[in-house]
Amino acid sequence: MKARMKNPAMLLNVNPVIQNMMTSIYQSGISVDLLEYVGLRVGQMNNCQLCIDQSLIKAKDNIHTSNQIEHVLDWKETNTFNESERVALEVTEAITKLEDRYNSLPDELWSKFEGSFNEKERAALVLYISVMNMFTRINVATRQITADWA
Repeated sequence: MKARMKNPAMLLNVNPVIQNMMTSIYQSGISVDLLEYVGLRVGQMNNCQLCIDQSLIKAKDNIHTSNQIEHVLDWKETNTFNESERVALEVTEAITKLEDRYNSLPDELWSKFEGSFNEKERAALVLYISVMNMFTRINVATRQITADWA
């Protein structure tokens, strides 16, 4: 498979802006390990092989995530993740699917989200999930097969 075009973020020179946003997310205090699980789940849900591969490569090099990363796909059936990680993965699925417009992330789940993360962490997770969805959609639509955005 060949890429249909150069990465759109590179073509329009928006990569520095995206990287600044990612830096803010990573500096928010949210667990970087959790971001790895969330990013992988978005990639899985959106069938982005490049995203999945990149998540697995990063996670396998991290002693904290190497065991858990293999269970992201079946997170609902395992006891691998703690309660806050499970809430984050559930929120990830709700935001990625957007099945019911503004009710896609139900109030009950939002309450669990509020109970598991402070406001800054919630902001970081919502932004990260949204950015990862953008990346997966760009990669799938344009058939990006290499991590050529640096």
